[in-house]
Amino acid sequence: MIKKLVICFSLFLTLNAASTQVVPLSNKTINYKNKIYSQDVRLIQINASYKCKEYLDIKKLKQNKYFAKHYILKNKPLCAKDVYIPKMNKVNFKFGNLEIEKEAELIRETKSYIKIKNVDGTIEKIYTDGRKY
Repeated sequence: MIKKLVICFSLFLTLNAASTQVVPLSNKTINYKNKIYSQDVRLIQINASYKCKEYLDIKKLKQNKYFAKHYILKNKPLCAKDVYIPKMNKVNFKFGNLEIEKEAELIRETKSYIKIKNVDGTIEKIYTDGRKY
């Protein structure tokens, strides 16, 4: 009877040990909308104690620029739903022979000026003669 119990217990431990997986954890706290660098993340092998449908892939983290969707605490797993790749909009505007490209979102364009929203959220109005308002 005891032998059967020991065998069942050892089988349970080996099955439980087989469910370990490699999970990316944050080395430090990551603030809202901060860029996530590869040195901010470490890989650790754990049991299924953290629940994420899809973890962030470290290869993808090194290739793309990921930002945090919310505040991520230290030693918490990085799920794919917790990060995003920002959409970069570029605006081209011409002043005669001079052409300028800027990362912003176009709000309005007329013959006399162009109104853009910068990445930091400020709105800028640039006239065709080059002056800003």
